[in-house]
Amino acid sequence: MEETTAISEPKPTFYEWCRKNPLEFLASLMCAALTLVVLFQVLFRYALHFPLDWAEELAMVIFQWVSFIGAGLAVRHGLHFHLDLITRRFSERWQKATEIMASASVLIVAYILIHVGIMMMDMVKFITLPVMHFSKAYVYLAIPVGGALMIVFQIPILVRQIRSIGGR
Repeated sequence: MEETTAISEPKPTFYEWCRKNPLEFLASLMCAALTLVVLFQVLFRYALHFPLDWAEELAMVIFQWVSFIGAGLAVRHGLHFHLDLITRRFSERWQKATEIMASASVLIVAYILIHVGIMMMDMVKFITLPVMHFSKAYVYLAIPVGGALMIVFQIPILVRQIRSIGGR
């Protein structure tokens, strides 16, 4: 029996990966920045007894942004929570129907995030962060941005799901 060697695609370089996945790269940078800010805050507060005034606010801002960008990325990669314990027992037709309903639900939630996020931005546009002195609207901007990312990534998934019903 002759052994065949599988020819795999070469692993992309870091630059190529960043170019193909700019949102993932941004989220990774934000997670690294969040880790460093919290680390410095802890070190300065407890080891040097000199707390950094801005670190807590910056950590909060980065955390909110990375959370909502992460929600969009979770939609892109199909990583949102789903319970298939029950649905896998359904017929294939009902499984597809529940997938479409789940996609529609994601779109509804994303629309609500955009709508409510914009309302919240409007309410806080004249309120500034106490230490960093910029508008809280920039913090709340993460909410509609995350909702928009969820819609952008969910629509192609929903289209594929609908097309799969007809067997196309």
